[in-house]
Amino acid sequence: MNRNDALSTETHQKMLKNLKGLMLGRIIILTLLLTISLLFQLSEKKYFFIHLTNYFYYFISFFYLITIVYAIFIKKVKNLDRYAFFQIATDHLFITALIYFTGGKESFFPITYIFTIIGSSMIFYKRGAFFSASFSSLLYGLLLLLQLHHWIHPFGQSPSYDPSQIFYSLVIYMAAFYIVAFLSSIVSEELKKKKKELIQKQVDYNQLETFNRNIIQSLDSGLLTIDLSGKINFLNRTAEKILNRNGEKLEETSIFDLFPKLHEVLQNSKRKESQPSSEYQRYETLLTNPQGEKIYLGFSISPLTNPDGSLIGHTLIFQDITQFKEMEEQMKRVDTMAAVGVLAAGMAHEIRNPLASLSGSIQMLKSELSLDDHQQHLMDITLRESERLNALITDFLLFAQPPHTHKIFYPIEKIIDETIDLFHHSPSFHEGIRILRPNHQSEIRVSIDPDQMRQVFWNLFNNAAQAMSKGGDIQVQLRKGSDGEGPRIPLSSKGKEWVKISITDTGKGIAPDEKEKIFEPFFTTKENGTGLGLSIVHKIIENHNGLVKVESELGRGSTFTLFLPSDE
Repeated sequence: MNRNDALSTETHQKMLKNLKGLMLGRIIILTLLLTISLLFQLSEKKYFFIHLTNYFYYFISFFYLITIVYAIFIKKVKNLDRYAFFQIATDHLFITALIYFTGGKESFFPITYIFTIIGSSMIFYKRGAFFSASFSSLLYGLLLLLQLHHWIHPFGQSPSYDPSQIFYSLVIYMAAFYIVAFLSSIVSEELKKKKKELIQKQVDYNQLETFNRNIIQSLDSGLLTIDLSGKINFLNRTAEKILNRNGEKLEETSIFDLFPKLHEVLQNSKRKESQPSSEYQRYETLLTNPQGEKIYLGFSISPLTNPDGSLIGHTLIFQDITQFKEMEEQMKRVDTMAAVGVLAAGMAHEIRNPLASLSGSIQMLKSELSLDDHQQHLMDITLRESERLNALITDFLLFAQPPHTHKIFYPIEKIIDETIDLFHHSPSFHEGIRILRPNHQSEIRVSIDPDQMRQVFWNLFNNAAQAMSKGGDIQVQLRKGSDGEGPRIPLSSKGKEWVKISITDTGKGIAPDEKEKIFEPFFTTKENGTGLGLSIVHKIIENHNGLVKVESELGRGSTFTLFLPSDE
């Protein structure tokens, strides 16, 4: 519906309301007149301003009937202006007939023209009021003129009339009609003006309310308001999206059911608000949404007051800071690894040279000396441990000073397939393990160092196999997408074409307190592990401007997800 149609509908409804008011007023006046007449009739008085004949009652009953007919046809009439004009004109004729039946010049009912004048002014404003006054003067004057010339004979009147009295009566009533028309038109025009102003103010208020609501709904932060008892009164779309809940269901819900620790925060906030240097209160909390995802929320809390300044609740503005937390943890991890790397580079070189000399010397002694079984066993242990220490230092150097990355656009699925084929012949692969390759139709090329990526996949397959001592499935998934698709993308991948590689095992999983440390060097839960495998993975992916994420649950396995930009 356009604006013109809306205005037309509003005008129609307004006229319909005015017509109903006109008919209701007519019924009230007729009922009042009939009631008073009957009371005087029952009190055995012969007349009440008029001779109480049967014609009077017939006349009143007839106009009752006409008003009922008006009411029946009001919904079928299309042009309500003409319908209202017709009713007002008919009222004038009815009043003129009433004056005739109640004595003409001697009747007390010319004053009732005033009601039609007022009704006309309320419906048609100034022009309606003066039309009604003019029409009333014309009809009353015509009635008096006909009575003066004896062309009509009102009931109960003598045939002789004084012309001066008729002229005087006409002038008095005409003056009264126009005075009433003038005053009622002023009132009606003023009411019309005030009504327009009120409508305009209502429109402005609605526009302002809509504008403010649109601002609140367009905020990229969640906003909700609570009363003093903690009941949620309002929340915007972003709040619904962050909380992943329906706003209608959350309204009238206690905020303390969502955030139990918020009660203590609000109490502290109230104490600080009483101080002159009150500031916004901020706090962070961890929320588990209905899908089981854990998200970090950062809140700012401010008092909500009414116009007189008294506290009526609180406003909470919050954001999902999960990605910021992940970035913060990543930066801490990078800083830790950078510090360890600088130390490792120097130590590894200093240890490796003496270790090579020791290993060579032991091998020479073993070949030249005659050793018994016990000594031979000790020599084997020494050589095996020196080799293990050398492998550890090799991995440590790979972590601390990885070789220069030589990126080329290379099919990522080909590297995955080659690594899986090699892994089938590794010592870590055992019976009961099944590797499910990615099912991708089109070739995905990524800017990577193929050798380093083989190292990444080898380490992840090795970890997955070691986590499944009794066998299980290792599922590899590969997908290419862009920002805004699929799962929540890390901030560093925002606005990029990215490739997501997920490696999921059905092993024993990782404990929550251990998950934060798995990328730290030398942290391991394996008996013979070096604690450098995942550190090397993290380092290589970082050098490729990517990210590593891990999701794990004890007893249900782990998923390592690699995000690699495909447009670099």
